[in-house]
Amino acid sequence: MFTYTNFFRILSTFVIAGVLLSLTGANALALSGSITDYKFGYGPIASINNDWILAGHWMGYFNPSNLTDSGFHSTFDMVMQNGSAPHMHQISNATISDVKKDGNNETIQGFVTITMRDGPVLNVPTTWTTSNNNTLAIDLDPSMIDNHFGETPIYGLVLTPEKEMEIMNKMMEDSKFMDQWIPLMMQNMMSTLNMNGENISAMPPMMNHSISNNTTEMNMDNNMVIP
Repeated sequence: MFTYTNFFRILSTFVIAGVLLSLTGANALALSGSITDYKFGYGPIASINNDWILAGHWMGYFNPSNLTDSGFHSTFDMVMQNGSAPHMHQISNATISDVKKDGNNETIQGFVTITMRDGPVLNVPTTWTTSNNNTLAIDLDPSMIDNHFGETPIYGLVLTPEKEMEIMNKMMEDSKFMDQWIPLMMQNMMSTLNMNGENISAMPPMMNHSISNNTTEMNMDNNMVIP
């Protein structure tokens, strides 16, 4: 049984780093130009459109000097407020045609592919608007997708690793909760993954490698207690 004080911060740091590495590592050689040329972002989607709740994640990037070098992906769940009719959508294959900046606000226009019940819909005109580097509004042409998402944008947040760490630090201030929640989370994680080895092969390669080499134990700031 593990008892942690700073485990949540440590775990979150590795998760963020792992996700970014897994997303960029395989395609690093395909980047045209320096990484500093790119603008990129990510965050959650948490929006209400009419009687529907949307929740998921988004990621995007573009090269201001070459707008054809761009991409956007979002996967999100959609369910009615009463909990019925749950389903999932994906937005992908984005192309950007124009970028306009007005102070701290940025408007990007382009086209995307959206998965729908009858199959993917291609070349849907889309506008992304970021405001003060904090919020994202995704406007999809309703005429192309039978007004499935209503006539209002899908809203989300623009996050950074710094913002996420600030949120985690605030959560960790509730030490009474964290001391109970973290062991429960770990027990559930171990049970779900079946650490006897049956499910390890199904894990992402990087995490699989980490588990297979877990013979080394780290004691960080004397906050990890292993009875």
